[in-house]
Amino acid sequence: MTTVIMACPTCGFVIADFTEEQMAAEERVAKRYQYLKKKQTLCPNCLIATKRLKELRGAEADEAKAAAPVFSGEILTPEEVEGFEEAEAAETPLLDELENGPWPSHVTELKKSKYHMMMYEEGMRLRQTQWGFGGYVSLPGVAAGILVRASARPDIARGANFMRMLAPSGGYYTTDMLRTVCDITDEHAYGLLHLHSAGGDIEILGIPTEDLEPTVKALNEHGFDVGSTSDAYRNSVDCLGMSRCDVALTDSMGMRDAWYKRYLDDVQYPRFPHKLKVRFSGCPNDCARAQQKSGIALVGVFRDLPRVDGDRLTEWVGRGGDMNAIVRMCPTRAMIWDGKSLEIDADSCVRCMFCINKCSYAIRPGVDRGVAIVVGAKFRGKYGPLLGKVLTPFVPANPPDYNEVFEIADRVADAFDEHARRKERLGDMIFRVGMDQFTEWVGVEPSPRQMAEPRTNVYYHWKAEELGR
Repeated sequence: MTTVIMACPTCGFVIADFTEEQMAAEERVAKRYQYLKKKQTLCPNCLIATKRLKELRGAEADEAKAAAPVFSGEILTPEEVEGFEEAEAAETPLLDELENGPWPSHVTELKKSKYHMMMYEEGMRLRQTQWGFGGYVSLPGVAAGILVRASARPDIARGANFMRMLAPSGGYYTTDMLRTVCDITDEHAYGLLHLHSAGGDIEILGIPTEDLEPTVKALNEHGFDVGSTSDAYRNSVDCLGMSRCDVALTDSMGMRDAWYKRYLDDVQYPRFPHKLKVRFSGCPNDCARAQQKSGIALVGVFRDLPRVDGDRLTEWVGRGGDMNAIVRMCPTRAMIWDGKSLEIDADSCVRCMFCINKCSYAIRPGVDRGVAIVVGAKFRGKYGPLLGKVLTPFVPANPPDYNEVFEIADRVADAFDEHARRKERLGDMIFRVGMDQFTEWVGVEPSPRQMAEPRTNVYYHWKAEELGR
């Protein structure tokens, strides 16, 4: 087999290695190779930014791999390292003031960690954080796993690395799991965690460069995975689903577990033009905010009408329930209540869950359940915040593999991979090319449900030849 390596052009450290046979047989490996070929990265060994990695093949690659340096943890250039000493603890009058008063102080707890308190003190004095932006570091086996936060005050601290640990579905931790993560953090990092971050993962803060690889190994030995940075699938977020919610329509936690079994490589190895977020919501209430914050949102839905238990509804009204208010507030005016029985118009009802939320005692979701795939949501980007747009209103969700759902998600990711510009989010790409073009790339039939504003501004679908052009 012919070896192919991608290495740092400065120190020769091997970032990734493949074989030509792997690239020919596995499309994901080929895309990963193409991504690394163009990637601007930081070498984890020397932490020098490289515009392009060095590519070697065959015998030359084998020799370079054998001679490649081991992970050393050297920081930046020798000139910058020479004579460097981190600042010792000094007086922190501004932080000390935050410890005064009757309330518990976060400063007191922070001083128990290995955090550079002088960075905080200087930030308070100058009224501006002394931490800057950094970049991504590719470790062997975790090409998208590590982030570097640069220091604006190298006289105090060189910088800080942090990594994202993928959280269990639903955010359910055992006490043993949390103790293990805390022990690893105390040993290798500041002793501080972001739990949970906005992405639904755990971030381990302040890992010295020389401890990056041991930290990954320690987490892996205890069954934890890391990743969710760079231009890859980010950590996916899910709601509690059927474990706690009585109106959940799909097993969002089970779907997320199946997702990771299928796509863990794409979480840890970047291959997309930009990051791609996926979230799972068990019903249209969307407690995971999937339709606001994820490029691909998988939302539990039902196709038949809500089920109404007449006896229970009469009992609920008799106890003071206001059915007239629910009918009046129905978004599509799909309900008729004559004081004794409730009718729902199948053509008008959009299965929004409003009536179910207001009277779950008597009105329940239908039984024909599946998943709606919503695409293009985000909070930041070129065109600002964008809500997701319905791609497919209903796909069967069959556990344990959910193949029907993931096959469409695969086509979405492939269209994004092929047509998006560099550093362009999925929502920005759809905004730029239009929903017509995107549905054609994905191979999905256009639907009236693909609309910008319900009932007022639907997308029009036509082809040029239909207009006589």
